[in-house]
Amino acid sequence: CSAYGSELWKMATVATATPAKGQEGPSKKSGLITLLLIFLWYASSLLAITTSKMTMQMAKVPLVLCSAQFLTATFVSGSTLALQGSTMSPGRAGLSVLGGVAVTYTLGFFFTNLAFSLANASFVETVKSGEPISTVILAFLLLREREKTTTYASLLPVVLGVAMASSGEAGGGLAAFLATVASNFGFSARAVFAKQLKKDHPSSPAAKSDVSLFFHISWMGLVGLLPLAFFTETDPLKQAVGVQGFDLSRFLAVMSCNGLMYTAYNQFSFMVLSRVSTATHAVLNVCRRVCVIGVTTVVFGTPLTFVNGIGIVIAVAGMLWFTESK
Repeated sequence: CSAYGSELWKMATVATATPAKGQEGPSKKSGLITLLLIFLWYASSLLAITTSKMTMQMAKVPLVLCSAQFLTATFVSGSTLALQGSTMSPGRAGLSVLGGVAVTYTLGFFFTNLAFSLANASFVETVKSGEPISTVILAFLLLREREKTTTYASLLPVVLGVAMASSGEAGGGLAAFLATVASNFGFSARAVFAKQLKKDHPSSPAAKSDVSLFFHISWMGLVGLLPLAFFTETDPLKQAVGVQGFDLSRFLAVMSCNGLMYTAYNQFSFMVLSRVSTATHAVLNVCRRVCVIGVTTVVFGTPLTFVNGIGIVIAVAGMLWFTESK
């Protein structure tokens, strides 16, 4: 991750440049603030992902974990709106599309947490690097958007890299692979619906404010998650808690930390996006995923072969190519 330090500084200063007549470059203070936000985005992302995996190691209850994440997000984003004096009403404009954003976003996180319960975190994050594939597919099917030939070509190394990185002991099996792919389609569909919301219903509060959007998709998702978690994971949770040696206080502490880091990760991502270009944000997200894969490999002691390592490099290169072609 340290190898990206100088590059992140260049991105931060160049992306926040707002040169005016008579000025010679970006404000150093603005660049430092952006760099700090990028660091907080990366750090909260790493903590969110590692604590998700730790929670799933203690008890395989992905719906309970999702509920804790969405409850925290609803409270924090709702409090932010209240402090800003903004409306908490979703409005009628584009309500069905907003519901689509909430459903797909919720499914994305459920399948992500399910994948963490089935496989290594580094495996899940590597397969999640294939999200551009599902995004391109859904954008074509739902919005009839066509990409350049180079964009389609950039998906090939992503597919090859993910396949290589998923081989051997580092892999997570078919169930984990399918759960991760399902999460990719969930998040890609979320992006498609969010784009449709802002395009077709610009007057909607959720279309005008990312905090409002985050609040509404969080509470809507929570409404669906709570009953599902209660009816399907109460018994598994009781069984896990009843195991001798189970540390309930540690479990609750890790899950609480996860909820806060999950919320912070999303909020910092929006804050960085508001200060840099979309392309720069996409590149930073690729770098973030590289850091996550590296750190989780070390933290959880995931064995990687030479083929796995080369696969990760190829997949990341494909993501960078995809970003550049867009």
